[in-house]
Amino acid sequence: MNLSGINDKDLLLIHKQQTAEDGDRVVALIGDEATVKILRKGSDFVILEPSSSNPKHRPIILRDNLVIQGVVDKVLSL
Repeated sequence: MNLSGINDKDLLLIHKQQTAEDGDRVVALIGDEATVKILRKGSDFVILEPSSSNPKHRPIILRDNLVIQGVVDKVLSL
């Protein structure tokens, strides 16, 4: 997420909530793994989009099994 101002070892302040708007940086739970991505909403799916210069980071497309844990409120750089 380095292209959206989140770098390794940064701390994130998360506003705990179960919903998010299109374009929000979210903490999402997929199965038992958590990730921070940009939320993009489709008609019957969501895309969790990385904002990274690393080409290994790819969008995740989901129709279910997604739980929003919260929205990134602030990034604290160390």
